[in-house]
Amino acid sequence: MPELEVKLNETERGFGLRQIHAGHAVMVVIARSLPHPIEEVWDALTDPGRLAVYLVEPEGDFRRGGEYRLPDNATGVIERCDPPRLLTVSWVPGHGQAGELEIRLAAEDSTTRIELRYASVRKRFVYADPGEEEWPAGPGWEFVLDRLAAYLEGSLTTPAQSLALTDIGGEDRELYEHRNRLWAEAKLEFDREHRSNPRR
Repeated sequence: MPELEVKLNETERGFGLRQIHAGHAVMVVIARSLPHPIEEVWDALTDPGRLAVYLVEPEGDFRRGGEYRLPDNATGVIERCDPPRLLTVSWVPGHGQAGELEIRLAAEDSTTRIELRYASVRKRFVYADPGEEEWPAGPGWEFVLDRLAAYLEGSLTTPAQSLALTDIGGEDRELYEHRNRLWAEAKLEFDREHRSNPRR
């Protein structure tokens, strides 16, 4: 099986509806299996120094109810933290439209199932139209999970100079384009099932 197809098939993609502080939201659900113990995955997700390698180093008060900031990315509040299985934070990106990020972990023998849920009241956030150069939620959060997986495997040891979509090229860009199309197709199917509240 071609490597591109393997990468596309390693992720489960879905949708849901969720009530968040900002209102009634559409939620993307992204799930994968990581070949690492749950404690190792949890530590990589919550240790500021480790986050700095594959994402960006957060600042703030890292307790339930504490405020955090990801420089040049997002701000929010830690809503719930139940190690090593559940982390929920409010997520306010640069455009200011509040959302909610939840990460659920489940141990499966020596591997960990990670389920990332991102909900937003923003009308256009799941996938990007041709020519748009801002990360949409679907492919964007998959890219973050790619970097987490690479970090856990030991193949990612230094922070990226830039994580902007405009600086992504080569195979990563091709992978993004394919994922974006898959999310667009999935969203259209979701909208057909929920005609009373179509969003993108």
